[in-house]
Amino acid sequence: MSISDREKLVLNAIINYYLTYGDTIGSRTLVKKYGIDLSSATIRNVMADLEDLGYIEKTHTSSGRIPTDKGYKYYLSELLKVEKITQEEKENIELAYEQRINELDLLLKKTSTLLSKLTTYAGIVVETSTFADKIKRVELVYIDSYTIFAVIVMESNNIKSKKISLSTPTDRKELEKVVNDLNNKLTSCNLSVFDIERFILGSQYDNIINGNESDFLNDSVAEESKFFVHNMPGIFKDKNVSEVSEVMELFSNRNNVTQIFEEIVKNKNIANGSVDVLFGDELGIKGLEDFSFVYSVYKIGNSQGILGVIGPKRMPYSKTMGLIKQVTKEVNKVITNIEKKFDKT
Repeated sequence: MSISDREKLVLNAIINYYLTYGDTIGSRTLVKKYGIDLSSATIRNVMADLEDLGYIEKTHTSSGRIPTDKGYKYYLSELLKVEKITQEEKENIELAYEQRINELDLLLKKTSTLLSKLTTYAGIVVETSTFADKIKRVELVYIDSYTIFAVIVMESNNIKSKKISLSTPTDRKELEKVVNDLNNKLTSCNLSVFDIERFILGSQYDNIINGNESDFLNDSVAEESKFFVHNMPGIFKDKNVSEVSEVMELFSNRNNVTQIFEEIVKNKNIANGSVDVLFGDELGIKGLEDFSFVYSVYKIGNSQGILGVIGPKRMPYSKTMGLIKQVTKEVNKVITNIEKKFDKT
């Protein structure tokens, strides 16, 4: 059911006041503070209608109102205007990424820290998933007769590496032949892997030499996507110990957390560079019901990852979303530079 322009005006004022002051607001204060050209009686009627529609609610016996989750969601999707960050803030964010960054892990770790510093909330970054990402090139570097260093470059230009101990000896010439044969075959193979980080051991090495590259690829063990979080404990200052421990235990299991956030990308279909908000109950994480996740997506090749912050539900969304939008822009810029570098190799 749609709401009238008058109801939008009052709802917007109620939510802005609550986000700023954390308190209820009555009809008289609405008129005085926001200059709404309506009588107090009319505003009370509008507030009653908004309450009936589930957008606001009373607290205890107070005549003032605060927003409900439904009210928040309407505000975020229909009423909120993302605040433009200041020139100084923009320059500070650009400066943070000015130093040359050639590794994805370093970029994502730096981003989680920066997001936390900019907003004071917990900075969250999930590495782009390489599910359905194809192998672009494989390099095997000779260390000694029983040790090689493997580097996999994905089509997304994501790079995975691993030191491997072999069960049978090899030499530089043999290893060079294996690399050439494997890369020649990869150009005609339509194979996808999930973030390969561990190569062959023992007899699996023979599979490569004998040309069974699909066995090598499919038998490789995939490690879950990387997850970076900065200042998670800082958002629980007013929470009791049991609530904090439950959430921290969950976040200590990287695989569970990445699955939650990857489902967000999969189900929400957020455009690259846009900013969205999810409430704690939507995340399905016990202990975060009173929090919200403000996030955006970054892109590498055909894959997407997530960056954002977790903070209290009553946060300055307009400002926070503006900061995240600018950080996402800079992250995508750095990733583009990384991609160009590897396109030349």
